[in-house]
Amino acid sequence: MKRFNKTFDWRFWIFMPILGILFPYIINLTKLTANFKIIVSLFIINMLFSIVAGRFLRHTGAFWVLLLVWPIIFLISVWLQINSTFYGYYLALLYLILEIFAFTSGQEEELDIDKQIPIDGGFGEV
Repeated sequence: MKRFNKTFDWRFWIFMPILGILFPYIINLTKLTANFKIIVSLFIINMLFSIVAGRFLRHTGAFWVLLLVWPIIFLISVWLQINSTFYGYYLALLYLILEIFAFTSGQEEELDIDKQIPIDGGFGEV
């Protein structure tokens, strides 16, 4: 239950609809140039949030299926025509890839290999 409470901490999950739907809507209302809007909101801020989301889900021990929540929320903003459909689908895929990389980073090494003892025909767990 403690792990469940850490994974579903409202302080983290509230940022997804804010950054996925509300923030692009507010940015679109400003008089900033289109290039600045795309670079700042879609590339820098959302990509950093994708990395943070992947690392958060890994550290809390969440299921990998929760990696799909952030790209789906971003796709909702594309379907609501807050973000452009021309590049919105590709960015959602990019956010998913970044989350997967952040979720799986640091898992290249098998940490419990030293705890195994050799037996005939291979290794066995202690």
